[in-house]
Amino acid sequence: MNSDLNICLLVASHRANSQSRRIADYMNQHFLAGKATLIDLYQSKLPLWDGEPLAAGSTEEQDVAEVKARAAAADAFVFIVPEWHGMVPAGLKNFLLWCGMKELAHKPVLLVGVSASAGGAFVIAELRHSGYKNSRLLYLPEHLLLRDANDLWVGQEGRMSDVYLEKRTRYAFNQLITYTEALKPVRDRLCAGLADFSNGMS
Repeated sequence: MNSDLNICLLVASHRANSQSRRIADYMNQHFLAGKATLIDLYQSKLPLWDGEPLAAGSTEEQDVAEVKARAAAADAFVFIVPEWHGMVPAGLKNFLLWCGMKELAHKPVLLVGVSASAGGAFVIAELRHSGYKNSRLLYLPEHLLLRDANDLWVGQEGRMSDVYLEKRTRYAFNQLITYTEALKPVRDRLCAGLADFSNGMS
């Protein structure tokens, strides 16, 4: 990976010891040479966004500021999103309310749907439908569906789905890096008009 790129793995699960976090750690080591940064929505206790300012100097303000700083420093993202009852976890939508165009605009995102069974596609569809309008995130046309997540990449030698998904994931990460290398030098120009047009049209 280009050492100048900051790829941020965002773990959208807010459960302890989640498969999404395990998969994020695996991806970092196997596809990003351990160089990715991380936003874990279980560890980062973002308060529920209600549009009101946070108390200056409060723990909540500090937590939000830390997550915003990590997001702003990223050149691209991998959203690792478990499918809960056919939906995106509330914590990811909350993240997209706290972090807006300043932190996210015109940064490529690889979407990864995670399911303990045969799901995962609904969260991809939901995010492609929403979550980019005002943030201006750029979802890649490529995405990943990691099903039967409890059994994925746990050392079962020769498991066909592990082998296939290893290759498919490397392909998707190469796509993400190519997009990131192309967009990073022109991001300032792409963001130049956002002060006048801060909200996407709908």
